[in-house]
Amino acid sequence: MKITLAQMQPDVGDLTANVNNICTLLTEASRNHSELVLFPELSLSGYVTNQQTLEETAISDNDDSIMKIKQACNQNNIDAMISFPELAEENFYITSLYIDHNGEVLAKYRKTHLFADEQKLFTKGEDYPVFNTQFGKLGMMICYDLEFPEVSRLLKLQGAEMILISTANMQPYEHHQDVYLMSRALENEVPVAIANQVGINEPHHFFGHSAVVDHNGQFLLKFGNVAQAQQVNVNLNITRDADLDYVNNLHSNIYQKLSSVKESV
Repeated sequence: MKITLAQMQPDVGDLTANVNNICTLLTEASRNHSELVLFPELSLSGYVTNQQTLEETAISDNDDSIMKIKQACNQNNIDAMISFPELAEENFYITSLYIDHNGEVLAKYRKTHLFADEQKLFTKGEDYPVFNTQFGKLGMMICYDLEFPEVSRLLKLQGAEMILISTANMQPYEHHQDVYLMSRALENEVPVAIANQVGINEPHHFFGHSAVVDHNGQFLLKFGNVAQAQQVNVNLNITRDADLDYVNNLHSNIYQKLSSVKESV
């Protein structure tokens, strides 16, 4: 599959400008024969840090802004993973949608691990979808989820052949992102792609470093700290190291022990 990482600086609070930018990037990626574009966390709204902006930008998953992006995917024959603040039943979520080249939503993921002050604004998601695409089975995460190995392992156990991550990661966590990205790929033997924001949204300085890592934890593509879009080929039909085989060699009772320890804490 040919994937484009769209490392961008969304305009905070300006849904119209951000949606137009996303649609333009989809068109450009299609012209370059890309098959999937991965966008950062909250790419439709910018990184929301207060209740007022959240209430002004939160939308449902059938909002006109989403419809416009779905139409762009269909018109350009390209898949996309986008992220936005979702309002559903009086709760706010940080949500990602996977939209295929027909303009159909194949999966929705609500961020399950909320970072710092996000916990004051948003509700945690509960589900970890793995879904069929034209490329194979994919799983989704959002930002802070990357730092919990259980999330990617659960996706792998459900059959994910690649993991896509939208993020709004800020200084000083550049090293953390690299380490976690390589680790999640290597320990689950699946490629992982991450698209990050760039720019300043005080007090946050988003550092970019969007990347694609293969199943051996090797970087196939890595950006710097400026807005850009670039594509890379990712092979999902890979030969894994039979001696490592981390998933099948893991002692099955560890999950029960983790659950029992967690309940006692």
